[in-house]
Amino acid sequence: MQFDMITTQTQLHDFIATLDDSPISLDTEFVRTRTYLANLGLLQISQNNKITLIDPLAITDLSAFWSALNEKKCILHASSEDLEIIREHKGDLNIKLFDTQVACAFLNLGASLGYAKMVETLEGIVVDKGESRTDWCQRPLSAKQINYAAIDVLYLQSCLENLQKRLEEKKMTLFFEQECQMILNQKMQTQDPEKAYKSFNNLFKLDRQGLAVIKALATWRLLTAKSRNLALNFVVKEDHLWLLAHYRPASFEDLHRLHLLPNEIRIHGDTILAIIKEVAQQDPETYPPMFRVSWIFQPTKRQLKQCAVKFNCARKNMNYRLKLIASKRIINEYLSWLWKLDAEQKKTAKKPKLLSEWRFELIGHQFEH
Repeated sequence: MQFDMITTQTQLHDFIATLDDSPISLDTEFVRTRTYLANLGLLQISQNNKITLIDPLAITDLSAFWSALNEKKCILHASSEDLEIIREHKGDLNIKLFDTQVACAFLNLGASLGYAKMVETLEGIVVDKGESRTDWCQRPLSAKQINYAAIDVLYLQSCLENLQKRLEEKKMTLFFEQECQMILNQKMQTQDPEKAYKSFNNLFKLDRQGLAVIKALATWRLLTAKSRNLALNFVVKEDHLWLLAHYRPASFEDLHRLHLLPNEIRIHGDTILAIIKEVAQQDPETYPPMFRVSWIFQPTKRQLKQCAVKFNCARKNMNYRLKLIASKRIINEYLSWLWKLDAEQKKTAKKPKLLSEWRFELIGHQFEH
């Protein structure tokens, strides 16, 4: 297999000059263990049947490459983590996305079909995935690792062309493109540190002061993780934040009794205790409202049955996988929107996926909105 390896700024400049408006197959190799942001280890690009690998450890300034992707048609497979890397390095996601895994889901080839299985299904070629757990930030990379990486973009365009024909036959092209754009839009949404606590479990078991504590701790943890580039649980584990909010320790002895990790206590003990103390001194009227059990947004049996009837009807009539139309997360997002917001709030709030784009056209119009 022929490919170019770019390791200098000059080579990168010359490569960028060759890019045209043809679709670009793109993949990234990265390492994410203890860090908040993924550490980019390799970039794989294919355009016009020419494969190019870019070494981001050898080239410190990739800004020209990221800018060159503006408004380009980019083919990726299972794009979620790749898009996060592109967004962090590029600053935006100003591309036209074609995610082949999403296309496979529309065509009932698999809800989360892997790249190797897709290539085997569509091209009849068995792809070796033996290097999937390699350390892509270690140098030098072996010939086997580099060939594995290059293969990840070798078949993307041919697979997409095959999938696009099938989508067109089933009149799903527009739905597919809308879903890809929704993925881009969602990836561009930044997390509000003040709302970081709302995704935690068992919030309904905390009183209002406990909610104020976990809100403050979650905000601090997220900002600390970002500033130090640490994975969230390497600052303080989420379960430990709940314990801190519930018991509200006042001393290091209390922290040890809660069985926090030694590093959590040694590095962050003073800060944790200061946050808890500060919250205790605030006006209780400023504390978040209680989370009622109903706010967990678990659908009742009756509601699930009603949803299931409508979803199964659409699935049978249109031959869609239920998980694609409305996964458990999509259903709960809709019910959360329905229950939590009043009529005025719904006018300005973001619509849930079930009531947006192709899902609304297909089935969402049947639901209360």
